[in-house]
Amino acid sequence: MKHPIDVVYIITKLELGGAQKVCLTLLNDLKKRDINTLLISGKDGILAENIKNNNNVILLDQLTREVNGILKELFSFFRLIQELRRLRKKHPNIIVHTHSTKAGLIGRWAAFFAKVKYRVHTIHGYGFHNHQPFFIRIPIICLEWVTSLITDHFICVSIEDVKTGIRLFGKFKSHHTIIRAAIDWSQFESQTKTLPEFPQDRPFIFGTIACFKRQKNIFDLLQAFAHVYTQNPLARLEIIGDGILRNEIETWIAQHHLQDVIRLHGWQHTVAPFMLNWHAFVLSSLWEGLPCAIIEARLLKLPVISYNTGGIHDVIMHGKNGLLCEQYDWTSLGKYMLEISKQENLHQPLSAYKENLDDFKPEAMINQHLELYHELQRQAHC
Repeated sequence: MKHPIDVVYIITKLELGGAQKVCLTLLNDLKKRDINTLLISGKDGILAENIKNNNNVILLDQLTREVNGILKELFSFFRLIQELRRLRKKHPNIIVHTHSTKAGLIGRWAAFFAKVKYRVHTIHGYGFHNHQPFFIRIPIICLEWVTSLITDHFICVSIEDVKTGIRLFGKFKSHHTIIRAAIDWSQFESQTKTLPEFPQDRPFIFGTIACFKRQKNIFDLLQAFAHVYTQNPLARLEIIGDGILRNEIETWIAQHHLQDVIRLHGWQHTVAPFMLNWHAFVLSSLWEGLPCAIIEARLLKLPVISYNTGGIHDVIMHGKNGLLCEQYDWTSLGKYMLEISKQENLHQPLSAYKENLDDFKPEAMINQHLELYHELQRQAHC
């Protein structure tokens, strides 16, 4: 017998990121299947305005992505416990499902103290990585280890995150599932059979989608592109995204006199119309789970040139559908960009490669989450 399912999702910031898109897709699509879904989030982010009036959404002033002072964080924590206790009284078998690092840590502990039975966490890339100082990385790992003890199940979006979890957290191996982060398939499905035409004596456009923060490492991409442009004046770069580093990025572009060949589009709710004009996708991130933009690029048959970061190599195979190089090696990134912009016999086979991306369809992600929720309840009632 399948028991009714009630799920509350917790995330800190509703920006245009992969974790947020997954969370909102689950919130809305499961509701259409008569599953009672709720969302608790902070009020920040470009997507918050769109859903603030939904009756299944709770936006808390105190819940922020950034770590504030101890008193503010404690207030936020107890406020979250209060909300979860209130929800548990209405829905005794509620599942708390957290997304991303900070929401995952405080959300799972708040659920624990609110006596919520089921605590699930999705890892969209870990909050610790080799680019952090030792004194920051180790405490985060320790916090994740302790929190893993009160976690009923982990969801990973990439194989690389599974390997890390098994290596560091004892119960992870028998309590995890890989569920790929779905993309907005409807934006791209009508274009999936069209190969980008290699431009002859016309601009070759590289594109990327990235938040302007240290993680995305935009300055490596800019340096690589500047090198390409000196040898191929038909090269162009377009960037969809925004963030705290925008002023620095604009200054760098102006100082290198590249304003006429680099376009900053800002955040866009619909990216496919922009990507249809691109000839290759480039990414220079330093840490990732598995970025949704990679999947979107491949659905449009764009070759992907990227640092070999996180779970990117789950989808991008060097020499088959893209070109990968080591992090910080922007000279190799630029070398690959230059080669693909000048050689049709390199560009076209990479574009034409056929991979199976069905796991990234929304219905696949929704069905796998439903199966997991039912299994958690089944185990509890055995």
